[in-house]
Amino acid sequence: MGTTVARHLAGAAAAWLVVVAEAVVGYLGLLAYALVTGADPGGPLAGPLLVLIAALLGVAALPLLFAPAVALGEAAGRRRTGPALAFAGLVAVVLAAGYAAAAAVATDVPGARVPLVAGIAALLVLPPTAAYVLTAGRVGWTARMIRHRAATARAVRAEAG
Repeated sequence: MGTTVARHLAGAAAAWLVVVAEAVVGYLGLLAYALVTGADPGGPLAGPLLVLIAALLGVAALPLLFAPAVALGEAAGRRRTGPALAFAGLVAVVLAAGYAAAAAVATDVPGARVPLVAGIAALLVLPPTAAYVLTAGRVGWTARMIRHRAATARAVRAEAG
């Protein structure tokens, strides 16, 4: 139980860090585009606010998107990293596209752009989902190795003593 919680907390932290990193890279790309085209780069708080908003959205996405995707991926992949990663990625893409399409419709985005918004959201969730699955799998593997080595050491001490 404790190992499961630790794995998912570590995975969630890794996914959140990737979401924040994507926001930083996205802002730097927008800033470079503004500088090249001569457009207004925004005020001095544009970057920090964009990253803060992405960080808050990342926190909201952890229980709504990443945790369910990884849980379903692990259940379908029987905890093996390869299949779990594929299934979790598929579930995350479907959830992200659905959430983005619903938000786009709710905020009156023109109908022709809704698939574009959903597609971008679907692509942006793949790296955090992969980070979650790989980190959680690695933490679980490490915990199993520690338990195995402790059991082996106890067995050796029992035989010797």
